[in-house]
Amino acid sequence: MEKLLEKHKKYPNIEVDLVFRADRTFDVTHDTDTSFNLSLDSYFSYMRRNEGKMWLDIKNLTYKNCVAALVRLNKLTKYFQIKKDRLIIESQDWKALKAFTKAGYYTSYYVAYDEPSGLSTEEMSNCIEELQEIADKHVVCALSFPGDWYTAIKEKLNRSIDLLTWEHRSSQLQFLLSSAGREMLSDPQLKVVLVKDKGKYHR
Repeated sequence: MEKLLEKHKKYPNIEVDLVFRADRTFDVTHDTDTSFNLSLDSYFSYMRRNEGKMWLDIKNLTYKNCVAALVRLNKLTKYFQIKKDRLIIESQDWKALKAFTKAGYYTSYYVAYDEPSGLSTEEMSNCIEELQEIADKHVVCALSFPGDWYTAIKEKLNRSIDLLTWEHRSSQLQFLLSSAGREMLSDPQLKVVLVKDKGKYHR
């Protein structure tokens, strides 16, 4: 919460890693075996009083727990008066995201492949074919991926689905000054670019 307060004026739109726990709470953490006892409720309480949007990366969302997770998120958005269009729901399981898409949330399938430079031609072809099949199902609103994948996806995907990416090795200024960054910002298919800004309370 300290980092959110520190950075919100500069970055009103943020990304948050979540784990959906067995007690049906959204725990703000990157790893399932780690907890900082910080819930999504705290973020929603703040966002109710302030402008901005949130990208929610649910690390352990699966087809088995997606219904319970959706029910819980619906309750939170209603209680804290967070409109669905202020959220991006991301997961590595597109089947689990289908329920969120149907419920009116903006969803994104997380592309968790190895870097393109380490893939063979056949492996690259298989990755792109899988992404095309997911896009063709129309069960998610977007594909999200590391910046290293941007060129390959733009050249090979050939689908009209929204794209989201991140450049964690770049600050906002570095990104804006780079030719690759300017190319991304001029691409109407690319809707969001995440950058990292550590600040005083970075963990």
